[in-house]
Amino acid sequence: MGKHKNTLSKSALQSFGWTMITVLAEVIVYVSLVVEGLVEPEVMSGSLGFFIFGIVNATCCFFIVRHKPVSIWFVPLIINAFLVVMAFFNTAFWMDPWWAPVVFGWFLCLISSIMGALMKKTSMAHIQLEGV
Repeated sequence: MGKHKNTLSKSALQSFGWTMITVLAEVIVYVSLVVEGLVEPEVMSGSLGFFIFGIVNATCCFFIVRHKPVSIWFVPLIINAFLVVMAFFNTAFWMDPWWAPVVFGWFLCLISSIMGALMKKTSMAHIQLEGV
């Protein structure tokens, strides 16, 4: 029992590390593109920017959760933490036109995380059946 719990917490810690690396990379890319002016802010910070942000988040959620299915409980929330904070602490967020791509990105992250967890379980069951 102790070894299983140790392995489980090690897996969760690895997933947390990958999630934090993903968030850091997204912040660096966003700051370098929009804040530094490499792309005009109207292009990236509007609906298109949030749509691309949601797709990148969903892809990262899929691969992290597929690698460590136990991380389905926290990876989508941490990866979308910036958008969650923005949505619930900015009173004008729901009045702006880009709330739709943000919410679409959240659902996409949840669906891709569930798919990643199911694919891992399916592939593990397939391997176990072949081994028997």
